[in-house]
Amino acid sequence: MNRRDFIALTAAMTLAAPMARAATASYSPEAVAAELAAGRTVMLNFIASWCSSCQTQARMIEALRAENPAYDAAIAFFNVDWDTYGDTELATRYGVTSRGSLVFLRGDAVIAQTYTHSTAAELKALLDQAATSA
Repeated sequence: MNRRDFIALTAAMTLAAPMARAATASYSPEAVAAELAAGRTVMLNFIASWCSSCQTQARMIEALRAENPAYDAAIAFFNVDWDTYGDTELATRYGVTSRGSLVFLRGDAVIAQTYTHSTAAELKALLDQAATSA
C-alpha cells in the first residue's frame, strides 16, 4: 500500500467511526420516557448553542464516547436546549440553574449530576458511573 492510499484509508476510517456511533438526540419528553422505559440510562445535557464552554464540554463528551463504545451501548444522550428549557419545570425538577449541567437518569432516579462545566476526568468518571449503573 502506498502512502497516499494509506492516508486516504485512514481518513475514511476516521470520518466513518463517529458516524457509526449513536447520535446525541435533541430532548423531547417522549423520547426520554421511551429510553427510560426500555431500561436505559439517560444523560440530559443542558446546553446552549451560543455557549462556548457548553460546546467545549460537548466536544469532550464526544471524544470520550469515541474512545469507549460502552457509553453508547449503555447511555442515551440528549441535548436539552437551555434557551427552551432552562426556566421550566424540567430544570426545576433536577435543580438545574445553569447551562452546562448534566443529569444522568435511570428509571425514576437521578444517578449522577453535575451543575457546572466539568473537566475531561470528571466527565469520564460520570460516564463510567452511568454506564455501569444497573
